[in-house]
Amino acid sequence: MRDNLNHPLHQQEEEEEEKAVHGSLGISDSSLARYLDGQHWRLKNQLRRQTAQSQLFRQHSYDLNLDEMRDLTSERVKFVIKLPMVQRQLDEQVEKKKHCINKSLVIGEVLSTADLATGVKMGVVCWLFGGAIINLGSQVHIEKWLQPLKDLKLTGMFAMTERGHGSNVRGIQTQATYDPASQEFIIHTPCEDAEKMYIGNAMKGNDAAVFAQLIVNGELLGPHCFIVPIRDQEGNMYPGVTVIDMMHKEGLNGVDNGILVFNNIRIPKENLLDRFGSVSEDGVYQSAIKDRGARFNAMLAALTPSRIALIFQALGAMKLGLSIAIRYSHSRRQFGPKDKEEVKIIDHQTQYLRLMPHLAASLALTFTGRYAGEILDEDMCQGRNLVNNRSLQALVAGLKAYSTWENLACLQDCRECTGGMGYMMENRIPGLKCDSDVFVTFEGDNVVMLQVVVRELLAQYARQYEESPMVALLKHWSVAATDSLRTSVLAFNTETVGSLSFLLKALNYRERVLQRSLAARLYSKVMKNKEDPFSSWNSCLHHVTCLALAHIHRVTLEQFWKAVEGCPVPEDQALLKKFCLLHGTSLVYQERAWYLEHRYLTPATSVQMRNQLTDVCCSVKDDSLAVLSAFNIPDSTVHAPIAGIPCPRASWAFYPPPGQDGPRAKL
Repeated sequence: MRDNLNHPLHQQEEEEEEKAVHGSLGISDSSLARYLDGQHWRLKNQLRRQTAQSQLFRQHSYDLNLDEMRDLTSERVKFVIKLPMVQRQLDEQVEKKKHCINKSLVIGEVLSTADLATGVKMGVVCWLFGGAIINLGSQVHIEKWLQPLKDLKLTGMFAMTERGHGSNVRGIQTQATYDPASQEFIIHTPCEDAEKMYIGNAMKGNDAAVFAQLIVNGELLGPHCFIVPIRDQEGNMYPGVTVIDMMHKEGLNGVDNGILVFNNIRIPKENLLDRFGSVSEDGVYQSAIKDRGARFNAMLAALTPSRIALIFQALGAMKLGLSIAIRYSHSRRQFGPKDKEEVKIIDHQTQYLRLMPHLAASLALTFTGRYAGEILDEDMCQGRNLVNNRSLQALVAGLKAYSTWENLACLQDCRECTGGMGYMMENRIPGLKCDSDVFVTFEGDNVVMLQVVVRELLAQYARQYEESPMVALLKHWSVAATDSLRTSVLAFNTETVGSLSFLLKALNYRERVLQRSLAARLYSKVMKNKEDPFSSWNSCLHHVTCLALAHIHRVTLEQFWKAVEGCPVPEDQALLKKFCLLHGTSLVYQERAWYLEHRYLTPATSVQMRNQLTDVCCSVKDDSLAVLSAFNIPDSTVHAPIAGIPCPRASWAFYPPPGQDGPRAKL
């Protein structure tokens, strides 16, 4: 009789075997690891195991030439797309099943940790090109292009950015003119500024999701998305398409970026992704959203999942960089008391002051990114129009800016804290820096993203008024004779400064004062001084960016604290609480000049904040190893010899793992 595969004994054996395999790869099964990974921890561990065991991901690309790097990345992407979990996830995304967005986000994080170029190219092919088809098209489009993508019969690209228009998508100049006689759209690049630039997968992809200005019967109807064939199955270019290789970049050289130029390319009418607007055979435009601006916003809002993915990709790079730098810091020794053994460099105050706040920020972003993903997932699952959730769009835009800037600052400190060893490509950190640098400008320049945040913050309060929202809001705030916030100075002592409630109140205070003062400034410029709105806004951009970051800082601390409160294991909760306190202390301390200017802090309490920062950083430096272990990055993914991972071709760089005795490399 055949064994019952569902028998508890059989399941137990499978779990024990899986645990043994994971253990050999450096993947733990601790309660903290599960809590940090969230409900999809099994999915993440499964993907970690599959990438760690694949020879494709064991080969490092920095010593390959450009074509070899691109070929390796393409093979990795094909390997990932063929995985059953990714096939299922694409199906679930089409069906808008619950958790489909969160699953795609954690897949993106794990892939980016394994190799950023693979994570980014996978994002281009599946989440941008595939996402455009799913979110802007119909079932017909999904069957025609997404299924072949899953079957590896084609790959796609996403062509929105132009030479003359990057962040300002509304101003793109590529044209899509409808010809009713042939029932075709004519895709054309009318000038040099209309050339599509920085297009990922440009040198290998078959089809492109091209954003172009739709023109019907001479009427300009705004940007729409079209599927434009670029190459056939054999890689031959279609007539009228020119692709220019952009060659080497600072990083992500495994991603083949290029320029697309179209010379009156004719495509079938059916190639318009028509969820928000369609054209009949005789040339009549139809859309349920009559206002052109609102229609444009709805199309862009539908692409929100691709922006939130960047938060997780940046987070993956941060976690890997921190894993390398902190492990090395616990092994490397330098300086110490006379006639005694040198101390570990993690014990140097300047070392833990640079690294520990970044580790705390990575935990805050883990929980805040998941929070944003859950909101997006619920909206997508329920079929809600994302354009109506402007607060979510603002949150995602702000988190994208904060996380990608924080990632660069983190990796720079990781590089410096590992000295000359951190400069070596074999130790991963330089590659991570170069590969993730572009995150601050693509999928929306960070400064532009912060303006999205503030426009929503200004609009939220104003919606309760019947007048023009901006005018009503500015009038209300500017005529306020007093501000209760300014007079609600807290009683300070060491205990209150050291509490999370104090830190949350401080961040909330800063956000609200910046919001009120910005509104007053804009009202004065526009209504009293009669300045034009653009110039008024432009003259306040520094204020705008400060407000946006203040808002995001407050949200990250709130979500971190909620995650601490929800942690079911007391030991894990106590550890996370210390890092939460560190995150809040760091956020307030870095703006201490502002708090002193506004008399929210006194010089004495500012000193207390500084002392608290150093004390908490010191207290968590040994706990940091438990957090790194819970990140569950496989040894072969970490790869760096200075992090205790043996590497035959760089044995000179090997440092034993923290807590293990052994020979150390000599500088």
